[in-house]
Amino acid sequence: MATRIIVLILYFAVLLGIGVYTSKKAKSYSEYNLAARSNNKWIAGISTQSSSTSGWMLLAMPGLAFTYGFGVVWTLIGWMGGSLFNWIILAKRLRIATETYDTVSVVEYFEKRTGDKKGIVGLISGLSIVVLMIINSSGELIGCGKLIQAAFGVDFTIAVTVGLVIVAFYTFLGGYMAVSWSNLIQGSLMFIALLLVPLYAIFSYGGFGEIAQNVVQQDPQLFQFLSGKTDIVEIIVLVSGGLGIGFMYPGMVHALTGLMAIRDPEEIKDSALIATIWGCAALGGASMIGLAGRAIIPDIEDPEQVFLVLSEKYFNNAIFALMAAAVMAAILSSVCAYLIVATASLGGSVIKRYMHIEDDRKVVKIEKIAMIAIALLAYYLAFNGGSVHTIAMFAASGLGASFGPTVIASLYGNKINYKGAVASIFVGMIVVIIWFYSGLSNYLFEVFPGWIASTIALFVVSKMAGGPDAEITRGFENYQRLIRKEKTN
Repeated sequence: MATRIIVLILYFAVLLGIGVYTSKKAKSYSEYNLAARSNNKWIAGISTQSSSTSGWMLLAMPGLAFTYGFGVVWTLIGWMGGSLFNWIILAKRLRIATETYDTVSVVEYFEKRTGDKKGIVGLISGLSIVVLMIINSSGELIGCGKLIQAAFGVDFTIAVTVGLVIVAFYTFLGGYMAVSWSNLIQGSLMFIALLLVPLYAIFSYGGFGEIAQNVVQQDPQLFQFLSGKTDIVEIIVLVSGGLGIGFMYPGMVHALTGLMAIRDPEEIKDSALIATIWGCAALGGASMIGLAGRAIIPDIEDPEQVFLVLSEKYFNNAIFALMAAAVMAAILSSVCAYLIVATASLGGSVIKRYMHIEDDRKVVKIEKIAMIAIALLAYYLAFNGGSVHTIAMFAASGLGASFGPTVIASLYGNKINYKGAVASIFVGMIVVIIWFYSGLSNYLFEVFPGWIASTIALFVVSKMAGGPDAEITRGFENYQRLIRKEKTN
């Protein structure tokens, strides 16, 4: 146990060192909230991808594969489809648009893009992001507590506290620059772990053929893409729960922030390739961990712990501690992104406008105070418990339905205004919440009705409110000229 704790302390020391180092480079508003758009292709690709997967990749995804077998293919399609959509369809346009409108957060972009002089869309979107990021962070902290408790024998309360203190400290100091650099390291560690653990487990067991034979003997339906389900409702839930992840991505503001922070739009293709390779390998590894776990330890009490159980079974204390650190990396890479995106949303929508503070350094100081408050709220919610997968999917559905339609419409057309954006964000959020808590998610994944209602509200209300005015149109035309110029280069 001493070896494990030493490795964990060294890992935490690296993260804290990043926070201290980047604090010297993150003084201005742009530096703190968007790393001054300085991320190279490697940081952009790995950091953005790891922050969008979170502890879900090493906890929930293997658990899903353990439970549903080949039925997890729908999740693979949804996750990769959403990721590719962001990189191929949105990335370059969003990067150019946010620089054109001189914005460092999605909230500020919504305000300027939709011509919101009153700050209503900024306020609504900012508060919505904060609420959803608190929920998301609480889910990750639950995973963090489970991890440290299982791997290091620490009480759950202490485990959650340690995780919160570490991530809040380095994010507080270095802002998005610390988030980006730490996620590069943490994403690399996740990548190695997701390849090493399944390969070692499979070969130690006698090869994939032995794994497959064992799983088939347990339940032949695990090798069916519908997991043996014949009831139409069960099939819809399985398929929509996987494919729906793709509809989350255009509204996942922490992933969008990674696209906005890329140094050069010309590097986006390289970043997309890096992110895609990372994602395919990670998803494949996580799925194989679940299948291997089903064969090797079929009676595991909590399927979301299968990665840790296999790691402990096959590796010595030092290597196991590194594998546990990989799960910690997955968790913290997202929590730090959630915290900085939430505070950046407040900085642009509330602090500057409603507190009438223009000094960037003062804004950053207030953001840091807000970050601590947000972190503490997430900490409080974490003790309500729950499934990492369920909490992550609910919060991500809220983000996708609330912001996805407005992001896409703002980049590819000129038919919206701030009233439509406000209606879209509000309706998307409410529909997801009602759908989830009413139990209707047992029939259709909540992101779909949320997305449909949000899209209808966006265009109907925008049209009823007179559509885009002359100023919105001029701004959009300027952005379009830059897009055409970029295509000809």
